Amino acid sequence: MKKWLIALTTLVVLLVAGVAILFFSLNSLVEKAVNTEGPKITQTAVHLDNADISLFSGTGLFNGFTVGNPAGFTGHAASVKSMVVQVDTATVLDETIVIPLIDIDGPELVYELSRETSNFDVLMQNIKNYAESHEKKSENAASHSDAADSDKAGKKVIIDELIIRNAKATLRVPLLRLSVNVPLPEIRLKDIGRDSSGVSVAHSVLLIVREVAGKLAEATATQSKNLSSTLLKEGENAGEKAKTLLEEGGKNAGDKARTLLKDGLGLFK
Repeated sequence: MKKWLIALTTLVVLLVAGVAILFFSLNSLVEKAVNTEGPKITQTAVHLDNADISLFSGTGLFNGFTVGNPAGFTGHAASVKSMVVQVDTATVLDETIVIPLIDIDGPELVYELSRETSNFDVLMQNIKNYAESHEKKSENAASHSDAADSDKAGKKVIIDELIIRNAKATLRVPLLRLSVNVPLPEIRLKDIGRDSSGVSVAHSVLLIVREVAGKLAEATATQSKNLSSTLLKEGENAGEKAKTLLEEGGKNAGDKARTLLKDGLGLFK
């Protein structure tokens, strides 16, 4: 009986110690994951200042999050002062982590057009390349029965709801020395990965960036008349420059964004 009590006491102590370690290291683990894996996924600078997550409630605050622009573009693509994230703490150690809510309030987004493409098109391609590579790695690890590699490559997430509101969006065309603000409607995505029992982090990021890029293109199209007036004020050749810029969109530019912008600025033809 005495040995049984000692064993039980030891087990309880180990469990308490494990919870304490997880509690004190969770925030640093999240920060390290974002700052280490983020740049690999986007092929740009990604930085999170700090995370403050309650292990008991699962509610956290991410502060100072920025996503840099791809090579060939200036500044950043997105920055957020703070965002609220709710995590189902019971799933933290599972293969699939459930995130009930990500609430991003007041992000600053910059949609930059070059002669051949846009910063968000390049970001999407970078993320897509990483996601495809990630999935192949997971499949190979599973086929070779390598449990350690499979677990590392196969970590998935389910995001029940993501909200982006009060965004400050800017359309920037360095070729025309143009920078104008465009209104962006609230974005809501639900059940990311729910139907497939989870998706890779890279795949979830791709879905989010793709939705944001689409909304940016649509918002830019609705502002085409104001944009055209601004362009014309830049000089007599601004109209022809804008027409050429849009008509000579490169093969890497998103068809949807390019078509919307060409239609919106059709008066230059």
